Amino acid sequence: MKRTLLLVAVAMMTAVSAQAQRIEVMDADGHGIPLVSVLTEDGVLIGTTNLDGVLSNVRGASKVALTHVAYKPQLVTVADLPSFGGTEGGRRITMDAVDYGLDEVVVKPKPYVFIEYYFRGFSYIGDSLRTYAAGILPVAYEIRENYKGKTRDVWSYGGAANKAVGWNVSGLKLKAEEGAKKAAMPIETLVRKSEGFCDYYKLSMAQDGNRWTVSNPEGVVGHFHHSDGLYRATLDGGKMQIYAGKVNGEKRAKAKEEKNYDYQYTEVYRLDDDGEPQPYNIVMEMSHWEHDSSKGREITIIYLYAAEHSYMDEAEFKSRSKELNKGLSGNMTLDELQAYERQHNIPALAPGQQKAIESLTKRTGRL
Repeated sequence: MKRTLLLVAVAMMTAVSAQAQRIEVMDADGHGIPLVSVLTEDGVLIGTTNLDGVLSNVRGASKVALTHVAYKPQLVTVADLPSFGGTEGGRRITMDAVDYGLDEVVVKPKPYVFIEYYFRGFSYIGDSLRTYAAGILPVAYEIRENYKGKTRDVWSYGGAANKAVGWNVSGLKLKAEEGAKKAAMPIETLVRKSEGFCDYYKLSMAQDGNRWTVSNPEGVVGHFHHSDGLYRATLDGGKMQIYAGKVNGEKRAKAKEEKNYDYQYTEVYRLDDDGEPQPYNIVMEMSHWEHDSSKGREITIIYLYAAEHSYMDEAEFKSRSKELNKGLSGNMTLDELQAYERQHNIPALAPGQQKAIESLTKRTGRL
């Protein structure tokens, strides 16, 4: 009898333990939040949530730090989170959306929309942070044809990234620049209005209220959501790219599959009076890449925040870029970067990320 009770107790404890390993991260409307980075309280990367907002295993961590470009970072005790779904469920947490006070751009009769981006870049090998960089990217888009943005030659990299932490920051800076250039067109606009884009990726959309589900023939690849004057989108770009590549007979699709390639992307824009996201009102975006390599699982995460919006002519843009390059040199310290973040109300790093960066500085001896 005692043995039976002991076995039952062990089974119950095992079920509770298994349940606690799975977390589901939700927004205020009850939708799962994809691409939430989940870290230990010391900044070790446990994993990221999938398109449903689920991370299947927190690997025994008692506390986890949650971070996402569009939501306030949190440090939570897993056992204190409400449970759901019995032994097949897990723990659930709701994250609060970030609105860091960026003003809406008022359209003016000038040829360029100026966006001063602030970026953060993280690179990991496995769960270990190897490089961190942050900096400022002043970008001007020429606006024509009903304000469709196109990046012109008046592109400038402005100071600040910096006495970055770790090695090989050039890859992070390049990824950030590519993301800023790409942001001239909301992804929803491409999916809704570009037949060529949808035909290549074999995409279709289904609407449920103010939320749209994006699919290809293999399944769901993302969502668009309009709420509180904002548009949020998340797409599984790796799934889209590999499927389209195979359908179109591209050799690189097989190479990506062999490397277990994954790329996911999210963006946030303000909606105009017609309920449409416009290129001049980007708020933030995030990209997350992974692939297998001889070093292990390589992970790159880039956050982009629009720190300032305005309309300028070319002379004004060049003057602002010169000012940035002069006032914010390429040797900004972490303290100086954090002062810029506070000045522009950019959300703080998650506690786990901050600890990982501090640990990295000790290992590398760099600021």
